[in-house]
Amino acid sequence: MRRTSTAVLAALAIMILPPPPSARAAPGGCAGLTRLPGVESAVADADYCDVRGTLPPHERYEIKLPLRNWTGQYVQQGCSGLCGAVPDLTLPLFGFRCAPAVDKRIVLAASDSGHTGADLGDGNWGAHDLAARIDFGLTSEHKLRVFADVVTGAFYGHGPAYRYFDGCSTGGRQGLNLAERFPTDFDGVLAGAPAHNLAPLALANAWLARKNKGDILPAAKLPVLHAAVQRACGELIEDPRTCGFQPASIRCPGADRPDCLTGEQVAVAVAAYRGPSDARRRNLYNGGFAYGSELSWNGSFVGPDPFAARIALAYFRNLAYPKNPPADFTLDDVTFTEATFDRLQVLGDAVYNATSPDLSTFRAHGGKLIVYHGWADAQISPFSTLDWYAAVERHAGGFAASQRFSRLYMIPGGYHCLFGPEVDRPSEVGVPEFLTPLMSWVERGEAPDAIDVPTITSTDPPDLVRFRTVDPSDALSPPPAAPGSLNANYHYLGG
Repeated sequence: MRRTSTAVLAALAIMILPPPPSARAAPGGCAGLTRLPGVESAVADADYCDVRGTLPPHERYEIKLPLRNWTGQYVQQGCSGLCGAVPDLTLPLFGFRCAPAVDKRIVLAASDSGHTGADLGDGNWGAHDLAARIDFGLTSEHKLRVFADVVTGAFYGHGPAYRYFDGCSTGGRQGLNLAERFPTDFDGVLAGAPAHNLAPLALANAWLARKNKGDILPAAKLPVLHAAVQRACGELIEDPRTCGFQPASIRCPGADRPDCLTGEQVAVAVAAYRGPSDARRRNLYNGGFAYGSELSWNGSFVGPDPFAARIALAYFRNLAYPKNPPADFTLDDVTFTEATFDRLQVLGDAVYNATSPDLSTFRAHGGKLIVYHGWADAQISPFSTLDWYAAVERHAGGFAASQRFSRLYMIPGGYHCLFGPEVDRPSEVGVPEFLTPLMSWVERGEAPDAIDVPTITSTDPPDLVRFRTVDPSDALSPPPAAPGSLNANYHYLGG
């Protein structure tokens, strides 16, 4: 039954893709692009022809065409959370410190992924709209890439010489989805902290929300926990699997105090490090959060309005199942069982997840992939990325074979998308720079090795910038795990 449903939905997703309009020369320069179907406005400023419009059924987009000295490069930007708004294409963006981008000589594009949302945690748009769900999960970025070829062809007389996709979080999932399911769309894909195992991630978020319901572990205790982890593991943890820290080591001997954790708070910390599990202690997601991530738990699942709870509820109510649960459904109704896991994977495998390790067509096309993930990420577990890349290595024939077309960088001390708690947006120097190495690899065959990555310091409060030189990771060769490590030796039900 599950295989049949998956096949039908996958076929439906491809069938609803609209045919691209024909590329024709646009008389009248920038303003002439409004003659293309789907273009609603085209306005020139000092640097760009800014093109905006809607692709069927209701995907809003923006494409910025340099007015001078276009390099022939096209970069498409992914979105975050549950999307719902066109990402801001004002520089700098993820990976955009490369000279052509700063000099405004690259075509930039982004979309709202096929729907309008109130914020990044709003899923109401998908409650009764299967097409919007398929756009969000599967087809929107492919449609935009096809349409952008038409627009660039009409404006410049030819399409891009090189096409790149850049995204983090949901954008990272979109990048892996493109490499897996639309493998000839892009020459290079940059995927940061990918939310690629999206259906089980919703279960993980529900788990965190339930375990810390009522804010059992408050934000005021996170520096205490983080300091204890640093004492046990080191100030900057190269690989958390080598640490055997136990939260019970800082349990209050009696009444609650500011410098220790109560028994209930210890239990929340253990649940966060291990991740969701069923009654047989099998993980329903790829592990939990890593040692060293504690300062960024605030706002994720700690605090008065944790994002994990909001996005999990939005997913379960509006996106998770072909038939939505009752309107009074809450996260208290979620069961952490194999049956729930399997039900989530019906639409997950067909539409939302990007978990296939088979990148053979992308590789044969000449595609190059760079994936990065911060070890201190408290939005998406870095173990999900490690597990997926280990499968990629095995499918490719080992680490050396995988390096011919892909790289994985695991960043010590790196928070979600390499930003961090209390840091809204880094300065230009703090933007993680992976796009230039990706372009050099695609265009000149210069495979990247170690990369200098700016991260957030582990101080309280955190601050920019700590530069780290990071080598490519071999996910099939983990370091020896410390005895009792809560970050190692989990058994993920999904394999």
